Amino acid sequence: MELKLEHVSTAEVYKLLIGCVVPRPIAWITSQSLDGVVNLAPFSFFNAVASNPPTISVSFAYNVQNQDGLKDTLANIQQTGEFVVNTATEPHEVHVNESAINYPRERGEPHELGIETLPSALVLPPRLALAPVALECRLERQIPVGEGPGSATLVLARVLHAYIRDELVNERMHVDVKALAPIGRLAGHDYCYVHEVFTLRRRSFEEHNEVG
Repeated sequence: MELKLEHVSTAEVYKLLIGCVVPRPIAWITSQSLDGVVNLAPFSFFNAVASNPPTISVSFAYNVQNQDGLKDTLANIQQTGEFVVNTATEPHEVHVNESAINYPRERGEPHELGIETLPSALVLPPRLALAPVALECRLERQIPVGEGPGSATLVLARVLHAYIRDELVNERMHVDVKALAPIGRLAGHDYCYVHEVFTLRRRSFEEHNEVG
């Protein structure tokens, strides 16, 4: 199949993108409104950007269910400039999925779902007590991409503080991904686990030439 995406509907392009760009890590984000309501929602258009300064990116899709077009999480981030990325892991798949429900802004998902939170070290929004990793973030930049349904706002954020359970990281700052047990996002209603890991050491150009 060959496709010129300018001739494909927005809905079909979305299905193609989420089916081809897989698996995607899940940023399970806690944010807080100016009224003190703690919001929780998962976002899979998420990735690391740089280590100096430590920066991550999250893309927030246009929300057709809200009059202002904003996800509650993005609205909170725009108001306060802070949020926490909690790592979505086994065995919390159901909570991750249920936190994607479009609750009214005045009703916080942690409260509604009975998910315990703990104070963060440097930012106002709390982290999740059940999350083995939590990255406390400060908004650095917003980049609008398109307009209306199918568009998004790309957020770049500085990671100010990291919480990692002691048993998951060694003295060389290597994280044990199998012990972490993250879940990933696929297309539709599908998710995936990380149960198989393989290692391939990257050779230098000189080593490559020696082998032939």
